[in-house]
Amino acid sequence: MEMVALLQNWQCQDCYRCPHSYVVKSPSVPSSSDCGTIKVMVRDELNAIQPVIKVTVENAVRNILTKSVCSKDDVENVVKSYAEVTQESQKKAIQQVSVAQSSKVVAENVVRKLDADKVEREKRKTNVVILKAPEPNKNSTAEQKRAKDNEFCTSVLKIPASDIEVCWRAGKLDESKPDYCRPLVIKLKDEALVKEWTKEGKGHRTESGHWINQDLCAADRRANFQAREERRKRMEKKKN
Repeated sequence: MEMVALLQNWQCQDCYRCPHSYVVKSPSVPSSSDCGTIKVMVRDELNAIQPVIKVTVENAVRNILTKSVCSKDDVENVVKSYAEVTQESQKKAIQQVSVAQSSKVVAENVVRKLDADKVEREKRKTNVVILKAPEPNKNSTAEQKRAKDNEFCTSVLKIPASDIEVCWRAGKLDESKPDYCRPLVIKLKDEALVKEWTKEGKGHRTESGHWINQDLCAADRRANFQAREERRKRMEKKKN
């Protein structure tokens, strides 16, 4: 027991210090290739200091134990046990480096995505979108196309011009799909009008058969789609 205590408390100037502290303090996040390089460096340094640790431990054990007790086998057994323990610690240190890097990368990517979604949501909060709205004549000028879309909003959708700030088409025309109509985005004066014209976000079907919906960001569209799918599955389960 005394030997074990002495070995546990023993310190050496050549001891290797785990790079985990570097990972925590580093202001930047290494890439996956950098992380692989770090792991290779860790292994190389650990292999390089093993002989130093072994010789130092052997000398320490010989100095502590009496000659009558200390034999070559005793020393080899102690060093072997110490090496097994340090090997597990080394593996754990390398795994911690890898997990810490991966977790930090994932967390920062999620935060960046959430921030991007928040900005996109803020930009669209006063927008509504109409699908399958007829495209203006492609030979018309840009000004004529805008006038035609504005006329569609007021005459067909029956949205007062006083409620509209501006409207435009989202995306580009696809020549390979002549029947495809780009979504018509309408920016209203405020959020209250968005709620009014979309029936509190549920969607409003006009007399012309067109639907007026909120202009949601991609993340919100996916969330709504998943919610509809879950609701559909529950309804089917009740029927069965």
